[in-house]
Parts: sequence; structure tokens; C-alpha cells
Amino acid sequence: MSFISLFFAASQIHFISRYHGKTVKGLVGSSVNFTWTFSNGVETVTWGLKRNNFYGIDDNGRLVSLGKIGPNKITVPQSYAGRVSGSRSGDSSSGQAIFTLSNIKKNDERGYGCRISPDGPFSPVFDSVYLLVEGG
Repeated sequence: MSFISLFFAASQIHFISRYHGKTVKGLVGSSVNFTWTFSNGVETVTWGLKRNNFYGIDDNGRLVSLGKIGPNKITVPQSYAGRVSGSRSGDSSSGQAIFTLSNIKKNDERGYGCRISPDGPFSPVFDSVYLLVEGG
């Protein structure tokens, strides 16, 4: 294996655990956690509203963005203000992010996504999950 191939393989970020678009259930008025585990030099972890019929997070739908040293300042959609949070643990080789949506409302039923972005010049990686809201 050449140095460039070895560098490229070592620099690739990836999810260790992911949802692959599966459905998670939540009850109106309760909270739900979304957890992703990842490895290999993730700089930023962003959670938000999945773009309709597309891969990625809606440009105006970022809910939480976590850098290596803490949260990044973002503007949260008004309907989610005060109801979303996130935390990140781990080191430069692996980590975990847990995002929480509190006081679930019926109109929170939709797709959500997590985008992990690398330290270097490589492309971000995305995963999605669908929240099915029951009750209410």
C-alpha cells in the first residue's frame, strides 16, 4: 500500500453506529435521544432536519452543531428553540454524539440527520433517522 493510499484510508471518517434511515418512536410531551458513534478525526458533528428527498441537512434546519471543544453557535429554527441539546464525548480517534429533542410535538414527526465533518480536506458523511410521534 502506498503512503497516499495509507493516508487516505487513515483519514476517512465514518460512523461506527448509525440509523440508516430507520424509524424511532417518540411520545408527545416526552424526550428522545439520537446517538451516533463515529471514528477517525471528526472535527464537527451537526444534527438537524433532513432535507426532503435529499441527502443532507436542510440549510435552515441545523439544530445543534458540536465542534471538538464545544458547541458551535448556530441559529435554531424557532419551533425548536429551547427544546434541542447535544453533547459530544471521545477523542481524536473515536467519539459519540448524543442529541436530545425535548417536549416532543406531533409536528416534530419527520426525518432528522447527522453530518460528521473531518479535520482535513475530505468530504462529510451523513446518516438519517425518522421520528414517528405517537400520542397527542
